[in-house]
Amino acid sequence: MRKLISAGLLPALLAVTLTAGAKDLGTWGHLFPIAEPDLLAFIQHRLTTMKQDGELARLQSEAIARVKAHAVRPTPVAGLTPARVDRHWDYDPTFTVGQTITDMQGHVIARKGDKVNPLDKVAYDETLYFIDGDNKDQMAWIRQQIKGQVNFKIILVKGNIPDTSYALDERIYFDQAGVLTTKFGFQHTPVRITRDGRQLKVEEIALKGGPHE
Repeated sequence: MRKLISAGLLPALLAVTLTAGAKDLGTWGHLFPIAEPDLLAFIQHRLTTMKQDGELARLQSEAIARVKAHAVRPTPVAGLTPARVDRHWDYDPTFTVGQTITDMQGHVIARKGDKVNPLDKVAYDETLYFIDGDNKDQMAWIRQQIKGQVNFKIILVKGNIPDTSYALDERIYFDQAGVLTTKFGFQHTPVRITRDGRQLKVEEIALKGGPHE
């Protein structure tokens, strides 16, 4: 019972003690009303100032320049190095259908849960080349590879797109964010990907007569 009474009286005793000990200490310093600035008005004023002194135009020009530079030379795919040994493996493009697919007439093409290999459905014979456009050896190699070919794509993992396109006189693609690099699982370049039956053959190719795996 003593513990229960003490616990109940404690808040009341504290309140009495604090009230009894409180004093008027007067006013120290100046008091100002709390004013919250209009955020939109502040932003508008800031933009007006930036426009008048030319800062806004400068920032816009820099932003445009960055976008253009990235379009010409996108961020390189991280982690890739020139191949030192020849390696190759098969890539199985089979995937599981996420939802039932039908044609315009409602005929079922594939049902949800089906495993589909696109190579069973389409006639695919295109060769994919992945290269570092800044690497002179790889540029020389790709020139030899595409000589006389018509069904291929050149995909950069690093380099200047228009410069490479001009040098090879071919349309050039770029593996943005390394999506294809990750999908096919290669770590070195140059790479050649060709069809091999119901699979794709992925080859990392060592240049300059390096050791073979």
